[in-house]
Amino acid sequence: MTEPPLKTFRDSPWRYSQFVVLGLLVAGLVKWLSPLAWLPALAIGAGVGVAYLLFEKRRGVI
Repeated sequence: MTEPPLKTFRDSPWRYSQFVVLGLLVAGLVKWLSPLAWLPALAIGAGVGVAYLLFEKRRGVI
């Protein structure tokens, strides 16, 4: 069976990928711009990604 085409990004299984990408970008910037090691940089990136996820949920987008 063929699934019907998705109408919006909100219905997509990839809708949460934006938070992961944002977290990785922030982690890379933190690592590049600061003397922190990778583990603290990834923790900061994960925090930013989760904060953005919660912000979008509060707004009602997700």
